[in-house]
Amino acid sequence: MLIKIRFSMKFPKVIYFLITGAITAALALFVVFYETEIVDDKEIVVPLVKKVVDAKPIEVKPTREETAETIKLEVVRVRPDGSLVIAGKGLPNSKLEIISNSEVIAVTTSDKIGDFVAVPEKQLKGGEYFLSFRQTTKDNVVVIAKKSVAINVTGNQDDIPIVAIVDSQGKLSAKVIQAPGLEKKEGSNKDDKNTNTKVTKEPQIKILAISHDSKVGQLVLSGIAFNGVQVNAGFTGKETSSTKIINGEWTLSIPGKLIAGKQKVFSVLLGKNGKVLREDSIIITGKNIENADGKTLIIVQKGDALWNIAYQRLGLGYRYIDIVKLNKNKIKNPDLIYPKQLFIIPNKIN
Repeated sequence: MLIKIRFSMKFPKVIYFLITGAITAALALFVVFYETEIVDDKEIVVPLVKKVVDAKPIEVKPTREETAETIKLEVVRVRPDGSLVIAGKGLPNSKLEIISNSEVIAVTTSDKIGDFVAVPEKQLKGGEYFLSFRQTTKDNVVVIAKKSVAINVTGNQDDIPIVAIVDSQGKLSAKVIQAPGLEKKEGSNKDDKNTNTKVTKEPQIKILAISHDSKVGQLVLSGIAFNGVQVNAGFTGKETSSTKIINGEWTLSIPGKLIAGKQKVFSVLLGKNGKVLREDSIIITGKNIENADGKTLIIVQKGDALWNIAYQRLGLGYRYIDIVKLNKNKIKNPDLIYPKQLFIIPNKIN
């Protein structure tokens, strides 16, 4: 007892407790060694190893967070009225849900390589939105994307909404991808019909659009042509129709009914002597016309962009979102369209 009192007076309490703990640990080690010696006294039979085998490395399975792939957002655009289109790449053959304020606002499915496009049915009203992305694989594994999208819509038709991609884990700063001044101005995208009909020395003809005239039950073709005098068009192997070229443009109805299977529709540009100068063609089916439901089908040309098509055909570049809605099965990424694709065009709004 006297030793304990002198010890505590000579050293601070913290050091006292540390030393006390060390003594306790030493006692514990003594007990362990003592028990070990008792075990060592017993006879231990060690099996004979006949063959030396290299140890295999232990496979450490990654956690769910490590296996979760962040969706690659390639296109996120919002027009002033709140219409939204999102496209990118995620997990293949998975259901993708876009969530805003705990509400699923759009559902789509990615294809076998992960490409997807989503267009919510309802437009975003004026306000701020924070969109997250949830994928469900065919094995019912749920993966939450690491990136989110922040959107500000004023509700004013003259204001371009602000869109930013945000790292939901807070590791990266927000990346603004749409805002006033960043969007392409319509004035720089006025690649109207004059672009396609500019004068060149070589004869040229293109089929730009196809529609179905329900009154006569025939297809109506329209397009451009120059450096020729006449256009003939029709189904391959059938009677053709002829028309004149006016200001580089032409329109005509072709005889014959479209069959259910594939048929080739062609147009040729003739010179003054009746010689064929150029030809253009497109493969079309009865299903194409049925799906169009009376609307016009346009044929994508080399160098086309959805924004330009919407501006030329509908008078407003932002209406490319309406084209995406009508052609979800064909447009995986609004920035990637290809020549000879057939797209349904919505009716023009005056």
